[in-house]
Amino acid sequence: MRLRRVTIATRAARFAAAVVATAFIAVAAFEIFWALGGSWGLSGAWGGGHDYLPLGLRVASAFAAVLLVAGALIVLGRARYWSSMDRFGILRWGTWALVGVMALSATANFVSSSSSERLQNGPVALLLALLCLVVASAN
Repeated sequence: MRLRRVTIATRAARFAAAVVATAFIAVAAFEIFWALGGSWGLSGAWGGGHDYLPLGLRVASAFAAVLLVAGALIVLGRARYWSSMDRFGILRWGTWALVGVMALSATANFVSSSSSERLQNGPVALLLALLCLVVASAN
């Protein structure tokens, strides 16, 4: 068994991955709550114009929750929180895909007509994109 040296870059990537995974899981919890019919916090989601979500957006929230959990698993795997071969490069390319998706999310939130999306979700998505970049760039 070969032991890897723990470098500052590795520590930074692991910390960034933990922050990203925590944020993704927290948002996934909200998405599940909304998919099940909850309405608390909807002012900062889906354009901010809903008191409750119609069926189509509830299904989209459930799908978003699945994607967020998958994103959390990808960044944690890339940061080597568990041993994995990443034989097909899913963790490596998945983390780079998350960088792009979060950058697009930040852009969409910054141009939204909803002030809460512009002022809250935009900066958070940009921060998560940068943290995903730290994870993706690590060895």
